[in-house]
Amino acid sequence: MFHKPFKVKTQTAIKGSERKRVRNDIEKLFPNLQPADLLQIIPAKDEMTVAKIYTHSGESLVIYCVQKNPVFIEVFKELIPTIYTMWKFPELLPVFRTYPPVFSKLKSGADLMLPGVIVEGEVTPYTFRNIKKGDLCSVCLLGNKAPVAVGRAALSGSDMFDSAMRGKGVQIVHLFGDDLWSFGDKSPIPVIPDGMLMMNEDSDSDENEQSSSAKMDQQNGDLKVTDDSGIDSRLNEHQPYNSGDATGNQSDNGVLDQAINKCSGSLHKLDMKNDSNNTEEEVMDLLDNMDELLDVCFKCAIKSSVKKSDLPLLTSAFFKNHMIKFCPPGKLLDVKKSSYKKLSKFLQKMQKDGYIKVKELSKGADSIVEVDKSQLRDFELPIEIDSDPVQPLTSEAEFALPKLTEMYSVTSAVLPLFKPNGLRKGSAVAMTDIRSYIDEYVRSNNMQSDSKKSQVQLDPIIADIVLTKGENNVTHLSWEELFKRILSKMQPVLCIEHAGQTPTYQKGKVEGIKLDIQQRASNKKVTLIENIETFGIDPKELAHTVQVGMACSATIAQLPQKNKGVQIVIQGNQISYIADLLLNKYKVPRKYINGMEKAPKRR
Repeated sequence: MFHKPFKVKTQTAIKGSERKRVRNDIEKLFPNLQPADLLQIIPAKDEMTVAKIYTHSGESLVIYCVQKNPVFIEVFKELIPTIYTMWKFPELLPVFRTYPPVFSKLKSGADLMLPGVIVEGEVTPYTFRNIKKGDLCSVCLLGNKAPVAVGRAALSGSDMFDSAMRGKGVQIVHLFGDDLWSFGDKSPIPVIPDGMLMMNEDSDSDENEQSSSAKMDQQNGDLKVTDDSGIDSRLNEHQPYNSGDATGNQSDNGVLDQAINKCSGSLHKLDMKNDSNNTEEEVMDLLDNMDELLDVCFKCAIKSSVKKSDLPLLTSAFFKNHMIKFCPPGKLLDVKKSSYKKLSKFLQKMQKDGYIKVKELSKGADSIVEVDKSQLRDFELPIEIDSDPVQPLTSEAEFALPKLTEMYSVTSAVLPLFKPNGLRKGSAVAMTDIRSYIDEYVRSNNMQSDSKKSQVQLDPIIADIVLTKGENNVTHLSWEELFKRILSKMQPVLCIEHAGQTPTYQKGKVEGIKLDIQQRASNKKVTLIENIETFGIDPKELAHTVQVGMACSATIAQLPQKNKGVQIVIQGNQISYIADLLLNKYKVPRKYINGMEKAPKRR
């Protein structure tokens, strides 16, 4: 977030009431802090300022500074401690330890991977039991408890154990040496002795003590979190690295390199049995292994599972029904834990290699339209895969309807209203967030009418957005009318989020599944089904289910309009049966099914 320079919009002295509010918010966020600790973080009389900034990506953030050092960041009304605060209270957040060489990767913009995390003893389901996905946490280097980075947990504790400590562990928000650190006094990392390093140094003399201590640590959770007794503020007395040498004449990079080299030097005191296995190269091995597994499962699926009659095939259905079943037992096929991160990027690579051809047949839904098996003639299926492939599930409970969220896109007309909230042109915003942003804007600018609370007095920015020609004399609007007019200036967007895939955004209003009846020659009727790909339903699977269930013919044809998907044509009026399938098996909400009234009336 702070790898690139940010722009300071304003920086002013904080009011006493605001200082008290921030202190109360910190107390709610960290209840283990004692009153004296809170006063040390947010003092009563020391100089304190609040800075509003814009990051390089356009996000609007607030930084609270004490004596010119940033102590907390406010991101979407959530407070995040900086490393200056974490140096005073290193156990304020859950801690992940890593090796000093890994810090060079973090400094380059990478996140902390789980293979690079040092854990005392064997990893168990209880090791990270207190960690939830998205929780704030800190990163420190082996030999020093002073954190070098602050971030969020990329996985929950149970997911970390289930993944066998592979994949992304911590998403870095702020670290030592970035532009937020440079915004302060550029202090070097302090020295806070690490108990793990000391325990390893004395392993020969205190082997029995170490064994019992490790067992207790494993029972209590290897991840060190502040206990109920509060924070030990005496840690502030520790001296920083090179405190006498870190003068103003030194460059920032010199201070940074000296601090990291100091940490690296402490590793030479350890008797490490597997030194070659504990480098940053191990962090990258996971990506290569998952890339290999994806490549093998893809080739197995293309060679022995996908048929020409299956095409066109939705990419999500190809991954779920064809690739996953070739994953060896005991392994998990997860695109997010590969270097591709997204299924679409992996399939683009396979298309570039000439194995498949992918097209967007409908909005937000890619399909495989061609398959070339000629390159796989010499490819042999691995024995462990060929002998007993895992068959895909076909039960009704397996289908997961994608999460559909109706949102609105920020247009140039309403950009002046939403820009202070960090939104840009084209940003998708939920209706509840739009209402809260409008409410916050009106109340912060004292635009609510004193005489009529239901009326809003228009300022020049709002008036320019909502008023039309001939309404120059309009000075007030009701809340609902104001909300309605602002929505009319925005573009509707549908957010489609399939399980395990990146959300896609489709412009325009939500087009539900269309059921229709047409009369053909000889007074025969057929049922037409359109727009089911949006909801993640495989057209061939649905057509086959209706064909078997109602003993009728069913065909699939491409719609003539571009990017409109396919149309299923079924013999007879089968709307009742189809509607029952969509409602009960596929769990499609009734409001997204159009044409159910055309079902034949029961006698």
